[in-house]
Amino acid sequence: MPDLTPTESRKSPSWLRLGIALAIALSSDTFSFFTSAWVVTEPAVIVVDVATAVLLWWVLGRPALLFVVFVAEAIPGIGMIPLWTMVVGALAMTGRLPAAMAARAARTSAPPPTSPPNHDQAP
Repeated sequence: MPDLTPTESRKSPSWLRLGIALAIALSSDTFSFFTSAWVVTEPAVIVVDVATAVLLWWVLGRPALLFVVFVAEAIPGIGMIPLWTMVVGALAMTGRLPAAMAARAARTSAPPPTSPPNHDQAP
């Protein structure tokens, strides 16, 4: 197994992915903020939070921190805090996204150069 340095095991997403993730998070937090005071809309808020978690996992490469936010969003009253937006911002600022995103980026980039064969050894 190759020895990956921290910069190789974590890769920041593209600006487009971060923009999409931020738009998803802002939309969800705005909806939750304005509807969390009404008990009638609680099922809709839950559906929006589930959809937000799934979309952000898909866009950002499944960071574990999103699961923590999803659990926190289930606590009544927490919907008033823009947790989805804060976690996307934190992930964007720190660049701490899962290795799956680095693997995806490695597949799309050029392969590493191979070393020349060693002809000095006798068979």
